[in-house]
Amino acid sequence: MSSHNNAEQGDDVQADASYVALLLSHQDDLRSFIHSLLPNSPVADDVFQNTNLVLWKKRSRFKEGTNFHAWAFKIARIQVQHQYDRAKRETRLVFSENLVNYIAEAATTNTPRERTLAILEGCMKKLSDKQRQIVNARYEPDESLQQHAEESGTTAGSLRINLYRIRSILRECVENTLAEKLS
Repeated sequence: MSSHNNAEQGDDVQADASYVALLLSHQDDLRSFIHSLLPNSPVADDVFQNTNLVLWKKRSRFKEGTNFHAWAFKIARIQVQHQYDRAKRETRLVFSENLVNYIAEAATTNTPRERTLAILEGCMKKLSDKQRQIVNARYEPDESLQQHAEESGTTAGSLRINLYRIRSILRECVENTLAEKLS
């Protein structure tokens, strides 16, 4: 019977290790999500810690193979709502539950990285075919600038100069688009 208990403990340790790895891989996203719902709030880090505590206590309820991101963000949203409820009791100005839900939904479906990548894709579409080919030659796994230079009858050095200019164009496009969306 003791070997059976040892096997169960080994399974629990492995399950906990897998869960900890999942939890750690989502820390930055969780923190950003909570801070987006509690901007400039001195309690955002407390809510983040509390969310991690709840996630740990409820780890046995998480079903491996399901969407950890969605599950963790739902718990974070509930913890933020608890914070709003506490703030209401303290008669502070708080957002309505509908607004919190709207912001939470927007934040979970469109992280800052996803938004930036979507903007970058839009900026890439504004480039000429030749410019896109140069970018692809640099960043596609099976291509190289040298290979592209040989195929297009130019030098790798001139392609690097063009790539530098294209990166500047893309950076400016992304920055301007982000600035427009924020204003």
